[in-house]
Amino acid sequence: MLGKKLRRGAVAGLMLISSLTAIETIAPTAASAATQYCATTPDQSSINNKTIALPGKPDIRLTVVLCFYNEVGFYQTVEWINWNSTADLGTRFNDFVAKAWVQKSNVNKCTGTEYPSVNSYNSGSTDAQCSWKSADTSGMSGDGEIVYDVADDGLGAFTWNLTGTS
Repeated sequence: MLGKKLRRGAVAGLMLISSLTAIETIAPTAASAATQYCATTPDQSSINNKTIALPGKPDIRLTVVLCFYNEVGFYQTVEWINWNSTADLGTRFNDFVAKAWVQKSNVNKCTGTEYPSVNSYNSGSTDAQCSWKSADTSGMSGDGEIVYDVADDGLGAFTWNLTGTS
């Protein structure tokens, strides 16, 4: 039940994030006692920002917001990815993968994977998410990473370890 609410909330969250201004908390309904923890600065802006230099193309700016939802017995991590570039001049990446995890004591309990369309659109948003159920509530958090291989740079893949929720 909460998973469906959170997925609907993810769409609303993407609209908020696409403006790259303040990031608001998705308020739980009275029926759920969910708590949201997001990896943000005190002014609620994302702490996972990166500009990637692309050979012969305009740079691309990435903003990722990683949030962990906790309703006793049900946990979900949602990683919202937003990208923006000034022009579409062909293939930007050979590979681009976003992964989100629910972790218990730093051990991954589920993985959500998304392959954003960063080569197809100048700007856009998507999310990677995973959910896990457990009666044990201690040591829970959310984490994620972006693995990308810039086209035409000859350097191979890089892993961007995101700041998660502790």
